[in-house]
Amino acid sequence: MLRIGMTMCLRTVQRQDDSSQFILAAGYESGQACVYNVSSSSWSLLYTFKSHSQPILSLAIHPSQESFYTTSADAVLAHHPIAIATQPIKSTNTKHSGQTSLQIRSDGRLLVSAGWDGVGRVYSTTTLRQVAVLKWHVGGIQAAAFSSGGGEGKRWIALGGKDAKISLWDVFN
Repeated sequence: MLRIGMTMCLRTVQRQDDSSQFILAAGYESGQACVYNVSSSSWSLLYTFKSHSQPILSLAIHPSQESFYTTSADAVLAHHPIAIATQPIKSTNTKHSGQTSLQIRSDGRLLVSAGWDGVGRVYSTTTLRQVAVLKWHVGGIQAAAFSSGGGEGKRWIALGGKDAKISLWDVFN
């Protein structure tokens, strides 16, 4: 029996190929990530893997619904498949523990995280390489978000921290 501990984070999306089903991705206290295919009558486990030594803090499903990403209290950023598989697509040690509030830009190319160290970090979703560092807040950052577009086609990154401030960033437009 798999010992995974308490559920730390969840994301769901309706399947693009079958609107009667949805994908449920879950991150657990043990560092285990799981993906389930859920319909009105059944649940089936598609994937499970322990990429993290600490509890998973955040996860985000890629807009393509082919993969998802997890971060943890450790410094690992992991890219997992949404399919029957035995291991992650890619995993990297970012050297920055405590990244939370993962968000993926609507075009699927960039991923942003909020850091306990007060820094927002932007990563490429394909290589997992850090492509930008967003430093302004005093104290930890608790929330990150991409705008869905807007005036002149700009997409903003918003970061909110323990300092009770919100910062807006115009990055890679």
